[in-house]
Amino acid sequence: MKNEDITNERMFIIRDFLDEFYNKTVFRDGDKSGANISPSLIKFLFAFTDPDLEYPIGEIGRNARVKRSTITDMVDRMEKDKIAERMRDTEDRRIVKVRLTAKGKKMRKDFYKRRREEFLEIFEQLGNKDTSCFISHLNEALKILRQIT
Repeated sequence: MKNEDITNERMFIIRDFLDEFYNKTVFRDGDKSGANISPSLIKFLFAFTDPDLEYPIGEIGRNARVKRSTITDMVDRMEKDKIAERMRDTEDRRIVKVRLTAKGKKMRKDFYKRRREEFLEIFEQLGNKDTSCFISHLNEALKILRQIT
């Protein structure tokens, strides 16, 4: 098999995995709950490792794994949608921090709860042995992905 054919085959496997994973989690059983929450909003909400704390914009960007310019735009959108709010640091007014509003905290909590319930259902369908195998393989795939620069 030629290198080009091997690469194409690998790309199809990755595409099929991502499609299947997305369909089994986000659009499970035709349920579109949560589909109105964009991936960038999910990244933003979970960049607040503690939803009750305020964080400097740079830290939110690092936690969300996005560029500084991207996180600034995200904060602008989230502030406009009343999901987050900016404030000046009380000790150093040059530092701008961001915190989730009550609306943002609720969105984060509801999304997490819904996803947790969905994954519990999936894990029940798989059983303990297959769930352990699945999680183990995902963990190994994650380790490999983290080696890519």
